[in-house]
Amino acid sequence: MASRGALPTSRLFKALSLMAATLLAVAGLSGSGGTGAPAPAPPPASRPCALRAVPGVPMSEGFGEQGRGGREFARATGVVRALTLMVDFPDARAPYAATERYGEFFPAVRQWFARASYGRLRYESTPVMRYIRMPRPFASYGIGRGYGWRAHEAMMRDLLRVADRGIDFRGYDLVNLLVTPNAGPPADKAVLSVTWTGASAATTDEGAHLDRVSVVYGRDQSGARVLSHENGHAFGLPDLYAAHDFPRTDRLAGQWDSMSLDWGLQGDLFAWHKWRLGWLDDAQIACIRGRRPHVLTLTPIEAPGGRKAAVVPFGPTRAYVIEARSAVGNDDEACREGVLVYEVHTDIGSGHGPVTVRDAHPGTGACEYSSGAFNSLNDAPFAVGERFRAPDAGLTVDVLGRDPVSGGWTVRIARR
Repeated sequence: MASRGALPTSRLFKALSLMAATLLAVAGLSGSGGTGAPAPAPPPASRPCALRAVPGVPMSEGFGEQGRGGREFARATGVVRALTLMVDFPDARAPYAATERYGEFFPAVRQWFARASYGRLRYESTPVMRYIRMPRPFASYGIGRGYGWRAHEAMMRDLLRVADRGIDFRGYDLVNLLVTPNAGPPADKAVLSVTWTGASAATTDEGAHLDRVSVVYGRDQSGARVLSHENGHAFGLPDLYAAHDFPRTDRLAGQWDSMSLDWGLQGDLFAWHKWRLGWLDDAQIACIRGRRPHVLTLTPIEAPGGRKAAVVPFGPTRAYVIEARSAVGNDDEACREGVLVYEVHTDIGSGHGPVTVRDAHPGTGACEYSSGAFNSLNDAPFAVGERFRAPDAGLTVDVLGRDPVSGGWTVRIARR
């Protein structure tokens, strides 16, 4: 991560540019995903809190198959194989070696996923350690904010024209394209990095499909985490920011998940995301359904083992999640520690705010050095002695204590 103190203005530029980034090949960001969507199937009896994905909602936060019979996204457990290519253009020749460009992301991305998944995802990147020169100038592709499928398709077909003969694309779960950073505007002026899933832009001579492709442009102040974010889409995770009203992101997930602000202080993923990806077992999730109060100890999501979250469902598309966060691992720069409460909506699509963090200290912010405008949720966690109330849901969460040895947080959860 770049030094934060000198970057509040550039980070705001990046934030305002993100609304054009991370377009999906077929799902897109049209519509809210919360209006007129078919009702989801009920969760299985054995997993009553695992709310199902809502059909037609782009990258729904629910569980279950989405698109192409569940093949739209890569699996996120076991060995995940990524083919990583560096590309440049006749009008944007790489200013430094491919090894240096590759080193901006690896081994950092592999290590990030190893920590986030507790070792359940073993990320193997196979690089082609040279720049592949595209046959046409960068300017000819029309790559700009919010560029569309036709430009991506043209670029992938040209990539195969110059690379297919010497590179075997078979056997990979996804493809990373690391574009020379001098192609296009600087990343703090226009964020172009994007992931395409759901349809094949091109097919190799051997029959391999370019249907899960993460493309990174510029030299992003998020560092390697921009690729972790983009690969998150390849695994089926949505954008948590508000694409069409970006300042509203500070009232949604803020800096608490890399699928929201990938440069944020809190760089890990929500427990809900880890559960969806198969990094947490059902036994590590407390499913709260009845009226009986529950007293639980939650271990921080940044470290392996223990109970990680409590999920309180309200209907087929809405749930509250309670988890503990600490300043270790992928969250080693976290602004505050404590019990984080957020609301998940499976009927709200990617880029429209499917997750909303509930602020323990509304009206205040913290760690203003992190950005110029996105700090109000940095002090969102609840501390010992504080209470969360959701009157519309009849839910209360009391933080009873913290074990100084294990770091676990004890909470009392009640619903009427």
